[in-house]
Amino acid sequence: MGCEIRCSHSVPLGAVRALFAERDRRFSRFHDSSELSRVNACPLGVAVLSEELASMLALSIDAANATDGLVSPAVGGAVLAAGYDRDFAALPPDGDAVEPVRVPSHEAVVLRGTILLRTEPVVLDLNGVVKGKTVDDALGLALGGWVSAGGDLATTVPLSVGLPGGEVVTLRSGGLATSSTSRRTWLRGGERQHHLIDPRTGRPADTPWSDVTVAAGSCSRADVAAKAALLLGAAGPAWLDERRLPGRFRARDGSVEHNAAWRTGLAEAALAA
Repeated sequence: MGCEIRCSHSVPLGAVRALFAERDRRFSRFHDSSELSRVNACPLGVAVLSEELASMLALSIDAANATDGLVSPAVGGAVLAAGYDRDFAALPPDGDAVEPVRVPSHEAVVLRGTILLRTEPVVLDLNGVVKGKTVDDALGLALGGWVSAGGDLATTVPLSVGLPGGEVVTLRSGGLATSSTSRRTWLRGGERQHHLIDPRTGRPADTPWSDVTVAAGSCSRADVAAKAALLLGAAGPAWLDERRLPGRFRARDGSVEHNAAWRTGLAEAALAA
């Protein structure tokens, strides 16, 4: 998945490596032999999925429903149009200017058990959920401890975590995830692009935030919420507060804003210390 994986000594490292490798082989857009690539080769109509792909797609559809379509499995075509058409390390430094493409509604993706129906052409992209869910599942291989992948983590023990810009926070349990427009960027037509597509525009999101970090009961929930809050821009802090999710927002100039739920969590932690 193009990220460094770390875990506590209580977590079986070999099993974690195997889990991440298997998920990458099945869900990567960059392997022609992956199941996701085979499904995307025919982006319209009916397909029969493995139970593993159906389960991950169901999670992605749930994420789309919970975020009013912001974190959507239907953005694959827009990601490709933005130039992210191969493994990040292989991307050319620049290329033709990007023309936005329409992102189909996530409601065009209908799943019944392992039967997938796409009512209009949809190129699926499951990056909104795969890494967070895999971190949670990796931690589930152990009786306790922590697992981190690319900065997103799940833990059952108190853990000090460094955040973008240098702040450190202690996560007592649950998940923490950061969504960022400052990493994995490239140029097309001389303009900076990134992988977080706003389905409303079909373009990489134009947002004031460089990084959004969210704490939740699981890494997968934190990951989806962080992406949605970043895509929402100035409305992101209030959106998280409505869901009682702590959020930390780092702007492009390096300034940091915490939503009310994050500030409450810090105050409660200080009182308990």
